[in-house]
Amino acid sequence: MHFQFSILVLAGLAAASHSGNVLSRAQYTGIASFNNYSNQSNTVCGQKSGTSGTYGAAAGDISPDISGGKCSGSIDTSKCDGQGVIENYSGPSCPKTNCGVCYTVTNQGGFNGASVQGAGKSITVQIIDSCPAESAFNYCKTQTPANQRCGDSSTNQLDIDYNAYEQLTDTAYTSGLPNLAIGIQPTTCP
Repeated sequence: MHFQFSILVLAGLAAASHSGNVLSRAQYTGIASFNNYSNQSNTVCGQKSGTSGTYGAAAGDISPDISGGKCSGSIDTSKCDGQGVIENYSGPSCPKTNCGVCYTVTNQGGFNGASVQGAGKSITVQIIDSCPAESAFNYCKTQTPANQRCGDSSTNQLDIDYNAYEQLTDTAYTSGLPNLAIGIQPTTCP
């Protein structure tokens, strides 16, 4: 009887340990906006260095679960010219904590219910930049809600290279397409 009890306890511990591992895998929700990172050389981390099929991305610096640390700076609306940002603006300095981190990003549909294809499709992104809430490149976009421009501390924000949009939605990226609601899971870079 003691032997059977021991086996049951050990089996229960193994099952609890296994389910704990599955439950402890970090999974977050967020929003994906899109940017042309292939033409930028001034990213916080430099150019993407991963394998083909991995897309460059910037994590919102005040995202609750994926931030690599808050960037320096403060909001100064005198930097906004009504069309975007005044010429010769230099954004805030950002930590390099997240450089090279990879996430699996899964399309969960268009943000705020916008119609998009490809729900359930996934890609891998590698962090090559930061998306600072206190950069005029973000806070001057008053026509865009704060949670779609790295300006909301309760939203996990990834700004992803626009080439990934087609992989996630079966639609080539053009300006004006909806941002995506996404699932975000840390992963090992390929």
